[in-house]
Amino acid sequence: MPDHSVSRRAFLKTATVSSLGIVLAACRPIPPSDEAEPAAGQVTAAQVTDPESLKAFVLSAKAHIEAITDFNEAAKVREWLKTEERWKSGSIFLIIFFMNGDVLAHGNDRDAEGKNLLAVEDERGTKVIEELFAAAAQGGGFVEYHDDGPKTAYAVEINFGLTARQFLLIGGYAQDVSHVPVMIADLPKPPVTASEVVDRATLTAFVEAAAETFRNAVGSEDGSELVGVRNAFRVEGGYWKSGPVYLWVVSSEGVTIFHGFESYREGKPTDMVRTDSQGIKIAEELIGGARREGRKFLRYHYDNPAIQGDEETGSPKLGYAVSFEVPNSDAKAVIGSGFYLDTDEE
Repeated sequence: MPDHSVSRRAFLKTATVSSLGIVLAACRPIPPSDEAEPAAGQVTAAQVTDPESLKAFVLSAKAHIEAITDFNEAAKVREWLKTEERWKSGSIFLIIFFMNGDVLAHGNDRDAEGKNLLAVEDERGTKVIEELFAAAAQGGGFVEYHDDGPKTAYAVEINFGLTARQFLLIGGYAQDVSHVPVMIADLPKPPVTASEVVDRATLTAFVEAAAETFRNAVGSEDGSELVGVRNAFRVEGGYWKSGPVYLWVVSSEGVTIFHGFESYREGKPTDMVRTDSQGIKIAEELIGGARREGRKFLRYHYDNPAIQGDEETGSPKLGYAVSFEVPNSDAKAVIGSGFYLDTDEE
């Protein structure tokens, strides 16, 4: 399974991708300008100080995203959104949107991911995102709004390099959206739910149902169904997550696309050479095996949060992963899950 260099126990103690639109957000007011369009180039988040640099930064991000043609690089977008100085500097950061208004990734607030912001209003009742979509449809433009004072945002449409689909790039929009509910897809009950995974057969049925659901979402007409599916996969006690049984999805080279338990891993590469206490290369054998063979079982040892004292040795666990072709791409991805065994015997 994906890299877990920080154990789940330690984590608990401390506290498709092929369908992308992108939004830049800045929380300090920037006055509008009638200056001619600046050239997209080397403007970084740290250099945004006025409308010209804001727009240039948006266009720079647009050019960067549209140039991506490798699926594994696309899978890293959610992480590079958080790169200080280049893509994020203080209140200047990036957000990824689908064209229906769903937030796919947020450079500053992961809690905003999976929300639809089209209906959000500013202090004067302006539906800012809705107006920004309209401005972008006209070839790009600024929209003024009020949030503890006047602010300015800029929008332009983009086409992601891996697909012909159209998305949105906005700059200068920043509002508190904590009150907006997360969009959760109403998925049919799978043949086996997460709570029913107890052996090889049930694990197989669970993962393969999830693979079909995830792939169909990525391949939906505009790809926006993926947001609701990802959120459904995160619901504790739901069909797709129950305690230590959760789903993860990685690119063929091990970049985490989705993680049902530790979302902060998304966009980051997996440590493909990491070994368990028995010397088993968990990620290489499970992810690499599924990539090469189509599907793979792996018995390994992993820290079980329910057991005290196994932090170093881990507890026996059975993992299962399958690979699938990513719609609208020539790439493959791997989805998997696992459950802890009662004894050292399978």
